[in-house]
Amino acid sequence: MDGADITKYFDKRIAYEMRLPEAIDSKLLSPFQYFGVSDSVDLSNLKWTRGGYEVSELENVYIYNTKIAKRRAKEIITNTIKYVDDIEEVKGLGFCVSIKHAEFMNEEFNNAGISSLVLTGNSKKDVRDTAIKKIRNGEIKFIFTVDLFNEGVDIPEINTILFLRPTESLTIFLQQLGRGLRLSEGKDCLTVLDFIGQSNRNYNFLDKLKH
Repeated sequence: MDGADITKYFDKRIAYEMRLPEAIDSKLLSPFQYFGVSDSVDLSNLKWTRGGYEVSELENVYIYNTKIAKRRAKEIITNTIKYVDDIEEVKGLGFCVSIKHAEFMNEEFNNAGISSLVLTGNSKKDVRDTAIKKIRNGEIKFIFTVDLFNEGVDIPEINTILFLRPTESLTIFLQQLGRGLRLSEGKDCLTVLDFIGQSNRNYNFLDKLKH
């Protein structure tokens, strides 16, 4: 992510490289089904700086504009139920814009009868451990988070990923996708729902699917 060259530590050699499709074909990672789901929120006029949307502007349409935010949350819940095989079997992660957005989505899902929790970088270790235990044993269906689970978290049982914000970085997109690609007994595939609205002209959606 910092753009630094790590190959200098290995005499500029790459011993082996395996791309995502090859890892799936070799049954080292779970196959996945990806759905780009229509998002009614128009982001085309939102401020674009330093290669991405301003978080505060995304929060305005995803949380604080109550009419738009509530409608979007309802659409997300409806499509989640539509695309997953069985909502009762879901063990999912929802990646959000900010802590406030994660809290908002958590409240909307719980109000709809879909049990969930919020985890962020501010959550204490015992809170994280409890939440992970609950999602593994099916007590909750979703954990809503920001960037906490980008890497270094191992929950092989995750079978659903919700991208609830535009992800400008291919690296972050793949890291978040990877949280659901671990193999687990009884898991046939990962379901990925990417909610895509009218974007700023600088946003390159195709970059996310190159690899």
